[in-house]
Amino acid sequence: MLVASLIVGGDVYYSLTRMMLTECPSVTDRVMQFNTVLLVKIALYLGLMLMISLYVSHRFAGPIYRFEKSCQSLSLGDLTHRVSLRTGDELMELQEEFNGMAAALQALVQKDRNLAQRLSERVEEMSKRLPEEADRAREDLTSLKVELDHLTKSFKV
Repeated sequence: MLVASLIVGGDVYYSLTRMMLTECPSVTDRVMQFNTVLLVKIALYLGLMLMISLYVSHRFAGPIYRFEKSCQSLSLGDLTHRVSLRTGDELMELQEEFNGMAAALQALVQKDRNLAQRLSERVEEMSKRLPEEADRAREDLTSLKVELDHLTKSFKV
């Protein structure tokens, strides 16, 4: 949009200047002086716009890049990873939500890991007593099956 405006504006200015110089050659020096000042101003404004554009895009692109890397870490199983943005970056609210989600997911997996560990210990204990207490083992295994069924039903897959 800015480039199109510059092209159209430059074309109109060039046409008007040529027409004016053709009809009034005595103002050539003043027009050339004005053109020099105008070109310097245009260069300064373009430089300023470029710096502002880089600053604004950096405030969005940096956080988006960090979120992308954090999602990759999480998908690879690193549930300890958290997003960390610089003060003043955009998307700070999303950072808090993402980190809260990662912490909740980590707590759920830790809870399941602890449950699996306890179940594993019970299975090992039962396997040692199995020959002596076959009836009791059947009851324990049934109880274990119920707990395992409960474990798998707590997630939406």
